Amino acid sequence: MLLVFDINETLLDLAPLDEVLGGTEVRTRWFDLVIRTALVVTASGRYQDFAEIAGACARTVAPEADVPALGRTLRSLPPHPDVVPALTELREQGHRLVALGNSPQAVVESQVADLGFDAVYSAEAAGALKPSPKAYALVEHGGEPPVMIAAHDWDIAGAQAAGMRTAFVTRDGRLPLPAHPSPEWTVTDLAVWARSLRP
Repeated sequence: MLLVFDINETLLDLAPLDEVLGGTEVRTRWFDLVIRTALVVTASGRYQDFAEIAGACARTVAPEADVPALGRTLRSLPPHPDVVPALTELREQGHRLVALGNSPQAVVESQVADLGFDAVYSAEAAGALKPSPKAYALVEHGGEPPVMIAAHDWDIAGAQAAGMRTAFVTRDGRLPLPAHPSPEWTVTDLAVWARSLRP
């Protein structure tokens, strides 16, 4: 299978941003505002650099935040504990692993540099942020529907609309969207899920 991974929160832990933004509660408000802004930009048919959105939102929720430090920290976030074992297991099974993020290409490549992906895609190349179908269309595949793995309900919905199979990761106790097609998998631990795919 071709497995397509979202990056922020799905693979990478945002907790190190607490120090830059002034605590967990502020970081959560910041990221929620980043996502809401990105969704509005996408729904209105426009494109805006995701890093610029992140910086603008930081200045709103944490006026004293060091925005350059925020950018540096975003590029070096650690993976969640289940990520490396999951990716190792999936590679051993012969799956092709790619990453697809909303951040600019240089940021995405820096974020996943140590995770060994076969390809890394940025919505920047599509001129449209996820969940626009244009972003998912960047992923090159041989006709078999790829599987999108994400910790965000809007990302799952966008991938489904683009014809992908989906696996929702329940980071921080999140649940899939109600009144919407269910993901094929709902995953609490990526490593456990990866092992479950063994034939």
